[in-house]
Amino acid sequence: MNAYRIELRRSPLLTALPVMIAVDLVVLFGRTRYWIGVWPEASVAAQVVTLFLGPVLAGVSAWQAGRSSRAGMPEAVLAAARPGWRIESARLAATLTLGFLAYAMGCLTAAAISFGEAGPGFLWPSYLLLGASTLVIFASVGHLAGRWWPSAAFTPAVCALGCFISMLALPFKLNVLAGPPDQHLRPLPVALRLLFALALAALAVTAPPLRRSAKREMSRHRTPWHIRSVAVGSAVLSLVALAAIPAAGELRVDRPATAAEPVCERADKDSPRVCVWPEHRKYLPELVRMAQRLDHPQPWLKAPDTFHEFGLQRTDMGDRGFDIAEGHVRTAAIAMADGVLTEALGRCTLPHEERRAWQAMDNIHLWLEYRSMGQDPTVADEGLHMQGVASAQREAAQMSRASEAEQRTWLHRERSHILQDPSWCKPDDSR
Repeated sequence: MNAYRIELRRSPLLTALPVMIAVDLVVLFGRTRYWIGVWPEASVAAQVVTLFLGPVLAGVSAWQAGRSSRAGMPEAVLAAARPGWRIESARLAATLTLGFLAYAMGCLTAAAISFGEAGPGFLWPSYLLLGASTLVIFASVGHLAGRWWPSAAFTPAVCALGCFISMLALPFKLNVLAGPPDQHLRPLPVALRLLFALALAALAVTAPPLRRSAKREMSRHRTPWHIRSVAVGSAVLSLVALAAIPAAGELRVDRPATAAEPVCERADKDSPRVCVWPEHRKYLPELVRMAQRLDHPQPWLKAPDTFHEFGLQRTDMGDRGFDIAEGHVRTAAIAMADGVLTEALGRCTLPHEERRAWQAMDNIHLWLEYRSMGQDPTVADEGLHMQGVASAQREAAQMSRASEAEQRTWLHRERSHILQDPSWCKPDDSR
């Protein structure tokens, strides 16, 4: 404990801790803010910070590990009353303590900001464990590199840069960038990453020096056989875990609809019902208003009884639920419009050469999207990039600003282009 406290006081992270916490918060709030009020997204936002904290810890850990060699103290380490691996453990523990302190500040801030708006629940532990494993992996890599190549500048710089690049270039992921409620992390890939992190940490503190000096030789016989066994076992275990990570498959998997009870509401007894994952309850009031605007805008346009969020009604034929992409309900408007058209016309398979019929389908679809949003089309389309429907956007936007009588006449004309051949649209039997 004395060695641990000494290493903690000497760590350069102690001086840089306020800066690291500031970076943590800047990344947390500067990257996006749609995670506020959504527990899985808040968990991912807190975990993404390790993309920057990990490389910093690797560099500091390399500097810390090589400090005694640079000061000419290998003999003092050998003559110490405590075995060398315990001293190395104290150094690595001090680095991880300050790194986890900065990480915890971001996690607690994300939880505190989301608590009032998110409803029941809390941060998802799987995402936080994934971030913790990343910190341990990079701190261990830096510690081992610092022990083997005790350079004051070169090794820390290479470790920090190399770890940052590896986060982007590895064939498997050490973090995730989004946390939709219809997906969750699989336990096995997370457990393998934790196993890899712990094996690397054990190897970092028990591995023998890579090089020897003729003047100061750190004899292998001074290392007990069980410590050498731990080093060899840790090296083997880390390689096995590293090989097993890609074989374990993707980090995220579809979350079963039975994992949570959906939250459903409707504007009134005659309006369509909207069901979302409980983690997305903050979007429900706006989605309910969108569904209400789509309820019989024209006599022949009929909305389905219930709109489900993506993942709540998966079938063998796919999932026709609406999605909320990065906090934007505009993508939900697209799926809702498709549901209204399918309910009104059925499943339509238009001939490729019937361009006017395709144009009419796009026109009505976009008109429904604008109507559901209840906004000026320019505002509704802000930030959305759609290709191949520019003419439909212009016409639907123009008609959405017209009078109800003009819209009724226009919709009847567009519908006639789609139904000019009754065989093009069949009743929808997939529900």
